[in-house]
Amino acid sequence: MKNKNINIFKILLYAIYLFSAVFFMFKSEYGKVGLSLLCLIIIFILNKIYSKNLAVLDRNLFIASNLFILFSFLLGSCYNLYDKIKYYDDFLHFISGFISVKIGWNILASLKNINNNKLLVFVVILFFSMGISSICEISEYALDVLFKMHTQSGGLKDTMHDMIDALAGSCIMILYYTKNKFQNNIK
Repeated sequence: MKNKNINIFKILLYAIYLFSAVFFMFKSEYGKVGLSLLCLIIIFILNKIYSKNLAVLDRNLFIASNLFILFSFLLGSCYNLYDKIKYYDDFLHFISGFISVKIGWNILASLKNINNNKLLVFVVILFFSMGISSICEISEYALDVLFKMHTQSGGLKDTMHDMIDALAGSCIMILYYTKNKFQNNIK
């Protein structure tokens, strides 16, 4: 049943991205066509990684990552939800902190000789998460420069708010993991 639900989820996402690409093609919004196709490429890559049963991309992370791509790239940038919903950008950057911590946690948990030093784990995952956040901000900048998308309409202030949102989400998720997961041998 679980695989059937995942397959329905993937088919639905493929359909949404293909529909969006065609829709924006008819509207001659080629930057948005490109973003829709990029979403297709990302779901394809995530699906390939997920199908290999790697510990880094578990079921929950696979679903969360795909939903994040849908809400940020397609709905946020292509369908302008960043402009239509006041705190949409803040919410997504906050959630990105959760997702990047989960990725970092899965990487650390897959290592054989993980040290049970909570401070070390906290620092490594925090740095990893904030690195992911900076890559997101660089991507937003690139979208603005290359496709005139206006993802950083607030300039430096927007970037700093996004980084603070990601930091807050990261810290909450790291505290959750260090409090609850260390008791279960980091799994």
